[in-house]
Amino acid sequence: MVGNVVVFVCVNVVGALMHSLMETAQRRAFLDTRNCIAARLDMEDENEKLERLLLSVLPQHVAMEMKNDIISPVEGQFHKIYIQKHEQVSILFADIVGFTVLASQCSAQELVRLLNELFGRFDQLASVS
Repeated sequence: MVGNVVVFVCVNVVGALMHSLMETAQRRAFLDTRNCIAARLDMEDENEKLERLLLSVLPQHVAMEMKNDIISPVEGQFHKIYIQKHEQVSILFADIVGFTVLASQCSAQELVRLLNELFGRFDQLASVS
């Protein structure tokens, strides 16, 4: 009778220990999975931010072509040049004397408005010629 009680207690202690170890392992697996999913979502958010930044700097067709080339690169020594031919295009090289001082004295909104007006005048002069 005492032997049965000792065996019963030992089996229950071993069972409780195994249950505790399994519970810990399952919690660790759950946390690892949750962290992996969170990292994936963060990475997707960063990729979307990078794509929006790229689209804010480059025309959409160039940005998409660059993105496709990055996803499936082509073997070769040289980088691809992204060019397109456009008719009736003018290029203006300009230097605004004192721009640094002007930029430090104006707010960002005033500076953008001033530059917009300046380049608008250049566009008007170009269309007259």
